Amino acid sequence: MKRLEDAEKKSDRVLDLRGWSCPWCILKAKSLLKRMSTGQILEVLSTDPEAQINFPLILKKSKDRVIKVEEDKEYFHLFLLRG
Repeated sequence: MKRLEDAEKKSDRVLDLRGWSCPWCILKAKSLLKRMSTGQILEVLSTDPEAQINFPLILKKSKDRVIKVEEDKEYFHLFLLRG
């Protein structure tokens, strides 16, 4: 299984959802996560500030989880670990 430090090095997939808002962001990310292998990291790019609040709450009910959030000038990078 990948550790938190691995998210800093590389993500396995990137999903660009800039301009989208929740709940669409979460639905798209969950759909892609289902097709990924356990231990892989999905990096989600989002301009919706609610994403960093909503993603951990929604993923709490699954084995997937947010392992890191980075804030850029114009958008967020959310790193999701496939559980």
